[in-house]
Amino acid sequence: MLSRAAEIALLALPELDPAGPTGKGVLIATLAERTRVPRPFLAKVLQRLADKGILRSKKGRMGGFLLGRPAWEITVADVVLALDGADSLDKAFPALAGPVGDVLHPVRTRFLTLLSESTLADLYNRR
Repeated sequence: MLSRAAEIALLALPELDPAGPTGKGVLIATLAERTRVPRPFLAKVLQRLADKGILRSKKGRMGGFLLGRPAWEITVADVVLALDGADSLDKAFPALAGPVGDVLHPVRTRFLTLLSESTLADLYNRR
């Protein structure tokens, strides 16, 4: 259901300081090692999130990636939408038509609600 980029982001973001912009940055090499994701792909995903304001990047010896806001202010939906380019979850995950859509409607509704209500802080707590 989620794009590979969204899966990678949701694997990597809990490795960052939950304090957000006031926290300590984490180097891309460290994130790649912790998540076991190839560094070039991870760098592309994180740069896309930085372009959307979900992350910030700092250059230099004490640099790295950090959250653009505290973890409790960033929802899973924010991350998914930033990476998948949709402006709403309804467009990112359209409802199926016909009888299958009728049967799966409650599941889809619950899924979209979970994406909207779950924050990165929730992911930290489940690590």
